[in-house]
Amino acid sequence: MYHTYGKQAVEGSLSQTQFAYRQGGNRTDALLIIQHRICKFLDDSNCEAVRLFTMDFSKAFDSVKHNLLSAKLKQLPLNPYIINWYHSFLSNRQQRISLNGHSCNWVYVNKGTTQGSVGGPYLFNVFLNDLEVFMSDTPVLFKYAEDSTIVAPVWKDSDTSADLVNQFLSWSINNQMLCNPSKCKELIFRKKESSGTRHQYAPINNIPQCDSLVLLGLTFQPNCKFSEHVRLKLIKANKCLHILRTLRKELFSQKEIDHLFKTLVLSILTYGLVVYGASDSDLNVIQRFLDRYHKRHFTSQTVSIFNLLEQQDKSAFKRAIDNHMLGAIIPKDKEVVYNLRRRRCHLPQIKTERFKKTFVNRLIFKHN
Repeated sequence: MYHTYGKQAVEGSLSQTQFAYRQGGNRTDALLIIQHRICKFLDDSNCEAVRLFTMDFSKAFDSVKHNLLSAKLKQLPLNPYIINWYHSFLSNRQQRISLNGHSCNWVYVNKGTTQGSVGGPYLFNVFLNDLEVFMSDTPVLFKYAEDSTIVAPVWKDSDTSADLVNQFLSWSINNQMLCNPSKCKELIFRKKESSGTRHQYAPINNIPQCDSLVLLGLTFQPNCKFSEHVRLKLIKANKCLHILRTLRKELFSQKEIDHLFKTLVLSILTYGLVVYGASDSDLNVIQRFLDRYHKRHFTSQTVSIFNLLEQQDKSAFKRAIDNHMLGAIIPKDKEVVYNLRRRRCHLPQIKTERFKKTFVNRLIFKHN
């Protein structure tokens, strides 16, 4: 039903800040956008720090009120018959518990997007579509399903973090979704400080602050490096190599070991590579790991993490220029007048090495 009659209309209406349950959306692209926003803010001389908030809904999919969802469906350019079908699908639903031959009474259910159904995730996208947080005209909330992340810059003359978080909480109240501040987290990214005591920022709405934060499978640190993420992934990769070591003793062929190395080990190390590839020191750690196990014949071919990064960069860039959500961070052409000649300026003005090594700027300054 959804793929035949509703997909085109729904996806055409979805916000560019939602990366889940849509064509072309994935976690890596959401992480790229978030990293780009963080480093771009820090690149601004008027920005002192960036506060990253991960917001948590309690039982997100099960808390969607059917009457509110139906109202949002009616705002989409869908055929009225399709809207009525979904309304009928959600209305007058009942459930009960049966155990050891005993059953309780039927209870009407007026909320939830029927997890396990084909349309459930897409209905959840529709419900969350108007959840937006803006700083002036800039979106600073990014969503992957129920995982919502706010990127809040702290300027020298103001800290609008509280206002941005309150925008999120106001939407939660208006849409009867329970946000649990104790399960939310905050990570503060800071610029390098030459001397003196670093500024302390008071928690907002009792959201706990942390020294590192796992976001969509990637561990972020206050210095924008990923040494902790790499350390944890190498531990996991080493456990997989123990399996390969055992299989090699069972006389598995080198071709089979190569295939398992690529499937079990490389898949761990290359997840999010286009994001954590902004740190050369972390890439060097990965490369030494790969070289060491190549010498031990866990793979018959040399593997370059730098070549893999370049491949992922170019793949992500192709998605970005193909009317994709990543297109929002691709620098626009600017026309400038110099010596009475009109020229096109493509190179962005970058102040920090940290921002220069992120995805888009890495493509411009390194791979070209």
